[in-house]
Amino acid sequence: MYDPDTANIARIYDYYLGGAFNLPADRARATRIQSTLPSMEMLARFNRGFLRRSVAFMLDRGITQFLDLGSGLPTAGNTHEVAQARSPEARVVYVDHDPVAVHHGERILDGNPNAAMVGADARRPAELLADPRVLDLIDLDRPLGLVMTGVMVFVGPHEDPVGMVKGYRDRVAPGSVVALSHLTDERAEGEAKAQIHAMIEAYKGVVEQLYVRDRAEVEALFEGMELVEPGVALMPEWRARPDADIPTGSPAHHLGYGAVGVVG
Repeated sequence: MYDPDTANIARIYDYYLGGAFNLPADRARATRIQSTLPSMEMLARFNRGFLRRSVAFMLDRGITQFLDLGSGLPTAGNTHEVAQARSPEARVVYVDHDPVAVHHGERILDGNPNAAMVGADARRPAELLADPRVLDLIDLDRPLGLVMTGVMVFVGPHEDPVGMVKGYRDRVAPGSVVALSHLTDERAEGEAKAQIHAMIEAYKGVVEQLYVRDRAEVEALFEGMELVEPGVALMPEWRARPDADIPTGSPAHHLGYGAVGVVG
């Protein structure tokens, strides 16, 4: 499970974000992936920027408990760091089914009584929301911030992605907020589109499959929720801060959508 010679997707993502929890095998695979999609590191940073802004939006609405699905490693400005910097009593549960991510996550969060790492499959919302490890920190009778920044890229159409999100929507309290981001090739053309699919191929052996979705497919995941303005937007454009240094000329600018919905 902890073979240092085997690359791990959570540690690869940590490397792209400038984290410290990655090994030579991860950095070698990350370099290979980036050779197919040179803007891969910036794409990861756009995704993390969207996470941080969406969590801040939830905090502005008074939400102080968060469930981060498919989280990977809780490093490099992740949910608990954003939330607890503003609200020290904020509670965060990270969920990932990768035992390597869970192992490292438990070590990272050791000593933080309001944050936990849970090994579970996010594709099973009923089971996850009944898990005692989740319910130890999360009160489902209160509004919840549900963070899904990147997890749906691993959920294929045969796994009913709309039904998966609905499984969470139907079990959380009114006023809960869902933040979701997703890889897309809809606005990529020519070489950029070819690079995305070469990147997906380069990830094979680390993960089984990655999926892309267009804007309409991402919007469909918010069935039964009220989308927050500006709706489904390119990740770096979702409520971008005027003081943020976002390189709009990056090829990664058009490769990911982000959106936030409120449960009624």
